[in-house]
Amino acid sequence: MSNNQSSTSIEEEHQITSLLIRWGQARDGDDWETLAGCFHEDATIRISWISGSAKDFIARSRAMAAARKSGEHTKHLISVPWIRVNRDHAFSRCNANLYIRTTINGHEFDLQSWIRFFDLLGRRDNVWRIVKRAAVYEKDRMDPVDPRGVPKDFFADIDLSPFPPSAKFLCYWQLHSGRSPSTDIISVYSDEERALNEEGKVWLENA
Repeated sequence: MSNNQSSTSIEEEHQITSLLIRWGQARDGDDWETLAGCFHEDATIRISWISGSAKDFIARSRAMAAARKSGEHTKHLISVPWIRVNRDHAFSRCNANLYIRTTINGHEFDLQSWIRFFDLLGRRDNVWRIVKRAAVYEKDRMDPVDPRGVPKDFFADIDLSPFPPSAKFLCYWQLHSGRSPSTDIISVYSDEERALNEEGKVWLENA
């Protein structure tokens, strides 16, 4: 690889890394214009509460933000991604942690979800954007902010059996918030996750 090719690759990876981090900042900060700019027009997304177009994801995210209760918030922490680039196609994997402060039955809880994002990216008009994003869920937990006052049988009374173990508390929170969790959530080490890796390889080969 020549020095020029090396510097080009580094610059492409820098642009994609900035894009993925910008996605999290925009989503958490209710910056809908910036969030929309992270996706191509025909982009899709598959996460715990939606499997559809990026446009629908943004519209529903805005509605969720408008209905947000005082004291509730979310934060996505995005790790340094693993990236492969071939011409105008790129495939990325990165770890993410989703932190949620919420109130359930008058009690404050912190919910944490461990996620892997798989992204197919495309460069169009010399700009990198997401073409397809899929989340793979590893595990989650929900802890009372102040255990005092929380009934001892609070968790015993929660039925988590309908949800995948990798996202059981996240799905419970979605349902409690009036949203239906997706029925096609991808869990870690599954055939669906392996299929995402294969899809990424094909995406690169077809650049």
